[in-house]
Amino acid sequence: MKHQPLFDQIPKFLTCLEFIKTHFFIVPFLVAFNTLTILMLGGLSIYAKVKNKGDGLERLFSDPFNFWFPYEGILTGVSEVLWCIAVTTCAFTFGVLRQNKSRSRAESFLFFSALLLGVFFLDDRFRMTLILSGLGVSKKLIYLCYASGIIVYAVKFWRFIITTSYLPLIAGFILFAISRFEDILPAQSEGVHAMLEDGTKLLALINLALYFWHLCHQEILRNLQESEEN
Repeated sequence: MKHQPLFDQIPKFLTCLEFIKTHFFIVPFLVAFNTLTILMLGGLSIYAKVKNKGDGLERLFSDPFNFWFPYEGILTGVSEVLWCIAVTTCAFTFGVLRQNKSRSRAESFLFFSALLLGVFFLDDRFRMTLILSGLGVSKKLIYLCYASGIIVYAVKFWRFIITTSYLPLIAGFILFAISRFEDILPAQSEGVHAMLEDGTKLLALINLALYFWHLCHQEILRNLQESEEN
């Protein structure tokens, strides 16, 4: 079988590039995030090779798994999944509602809900409060900032919140407050500490995830009905 000349293969190559471009550029931010991630991983690989830090690079991808206690951290994992569900549900629904020409109060409420919950999630997942407290910043000051953010959020959207089934939302934030205050109270036994800090957080996230799932479901249905009427 004869090989085709290189110049004859160029159109096929250009067609392949156009095919890849069409599929990658149609999804917002896909190219940007892929490029940034590849650059980051490449930089880390070069650093690990030059500095002989392969073990440190491996730790970035290591799984928090204990062979002797496979259930270790399982409820923490469930909490993180629920947190992601709440944030992504709000963010996705905000994106859907934004396509509608008529702006609604729910749109801005869901945007700031995703932003607020996202900040809390990043703090909890990456231990930002512990890092800042280790640098000399008081935990009480950090929690005061969070409390102020929640108060501003509640005042701004209270008129909209009371039109929804808001009890799970209020219960969720109260349970969050208990979880955070436990962290600055005198040390209890390990079991009591786990229940008051992580147990209340799990309950809070169950309430918040279900509240926002229900609200977003209602808002998308309303949006579809309005589109059909128009």
